[in-house]
Amino acid sequence: MRRDTLVQRKMSWIVSSLLVLLVVLSVTRTETQAGEKVQRLIFVSAGFNESNRFWTIARPFQIQFDPFLETLLDLDPKTGAYIPRLAETWQPSADQKEWTFFLRKGVPFHFGYGEFTARDVVHTHSLMLRQEAISTLAGFWRGVEEIKVIDDYQVVFRMKSPSSTLPYAVSRSGDLRVVSKTQWDKEGLEGFDKRPAGTGSYRYVDRKLGQSISYERVDNHWRGEQPAFKELEIRISREDSTRLAMLLRGEAHVVDLPRELQGEALKRGMKVLASQLPSEWLSVYFGGQYHIPGDPKFKADVPWNDRRVRQAMNLAVNRTELRDNLFKDKGRLIYVSGFAPHLEGWNPEWAQRFDSLYGYNPTKAKELLKAAGYAPDTLQAKILAFTSPGEAELPQVGEAVASYFNDVGIQATLEAIDEAQFGSMNRAKELPCCIWPNITGLRPTEELLRTAYYSKGNGHLFEDEFVEKKYLELTRLVDPQERQRVAMEIGDHLFEEFATIPLLSIHNEVVVNPKVVADWTYPGPGAGRTTHFYLLKAAQ
Repeated sequence: MRRDTLVQRKMSWIVSSLLVLLVVLSVTRTETQAGEKVQRLIFVSAGFNESNRFWTIARPFQIQFDPFLETLLDLDPKTGAYIPRLAETWQPSADQKEWTFFLRKGVPFHFGYGEFTARDVVHTHSLMLRQEAISTLAGFWRGVEEIKVIDDYQVVFRMKSPSSTLPYAVSRSGDLRVVSKTQWDKEGLEGFDKRPAGTGSYRYVDRKLGQSISYERVDNHWRGEQPAFKELEIRISREDSTRLAMLLRGEAHVVDLPRELQGEALKRGMKVLASQLPSEWLSVYFGGQYHIPGDPKFKADVPWNDRRVRQAMNLAVNRTELRDNLFKDKGRLIYVSGFAPHLEGWNPEWAQRFDSLYGYNPTKAKELLKAAGYAPDTLQAKILAFTSPGEAELPQVGEAVASYFNDVGIQATLEAIDEAQFGSMNRAKELPCCIWPNITGLRPTEELLRTAYYSKGNGHLFEDEFVEKKYLELTRLVDPQERQRVAMEIGDHLFEEFATIPLLSIHNEVVVNPKVVADWTYPGPGAGRTTHFYLLKAAQ
């Protein structure tokens, strides 16, 4: 008998609401007194992989570096456009194989390690080449043939192939966090681990693994940035209800919260702040999609190797209901995972065809499963659930998807997994067993393809000969029209193959105590999502 998905979801919401009620009843709120100025701003995150070694940390976890380690280019906090930062100007060669950066003079490193120069850029890039480097763009940085130092304030990145995405990679969206060569020469890795020197408007104080990271404001920052709060602390708390309780008790001033808990926070006088731009997309991915002939990781018996099964799973999901209930009617439907109207490869025809091919249709889903040889309740699917900063809804999305699958005769189970363990298994292509939802930051299409769909990347979401060939063709192109043509061919192929279960594009959101934080302007596409900590505006 078909289970009513909506009723099942409502039961989950009731349980969540009861848990929230228990939390709220246990809260004794510590009010911020009128006229009392908070000196130490406390941001509580759902957690992230912790290390001062930025070259080993993926983009979603770069939040821990944003306050104190700067990049060559910045993102405009309102528009997301690339703007000067440690580099004042930049220009590519006609073939985009060389990018020249003119560096800013007079920028001091923290703790007295001298002035920022071109040699610090070369040193920072060298860290991305270390054996343990597994940051999101580590593969991209290995595509640098040479960084040529012209003088102390001019460097040239010479790439192995044309690189239209270099501005993205060296911006606050990327992971090339400039650090001091002088410190490294004096203290080595041990000294860097203990107290890394950056150039940001906050400087690093200390780290308590599993608990928190602390920073202090830099007076007279070289760019004139003046953070409103003298001290900043990013704490880690994995439990959603605990973060809510900390906010209500006055123990935290900014928190990550899933949208289903935001309502209770709003009732208690808190405020939701959102990124200026849609910053990420939500999709569900099929493990084991390694279709390039000869790949030793490919397993022929994975059910969703069959295109009909992938389409059936897409048809099983009620995207509108999921958006309305889990995301409170926020977010726009997407048609191909990672593709957006402002990025290369977008095809407006996807929207016109989406409902007939992907739209909620349990009857058609069952027919496709039968045609693929799966009688009701014979296909099993394990759905993995993990959380990351700004991704608090992922377990609930996994639960909803499992419910939808069960409704069409797929025996779906949900399994919690540590995000670090998941990342390691995914990089090693050890997840043909499973399906998982994830929220991923938007990025240029070529970089999306490199990280998510190219066999030598680290995402391994869907790999086949067509994507492989066309991605390599795209990397050699400079002409915008030709690039659009090839990128759209790849997008069309992913669309026709039902390569993923695309769901929504969404803004990043945080919940704040408005008696402490009046506003926070940040774009959203920055690495770590919540960026520009110096723009946290204190309440008057």
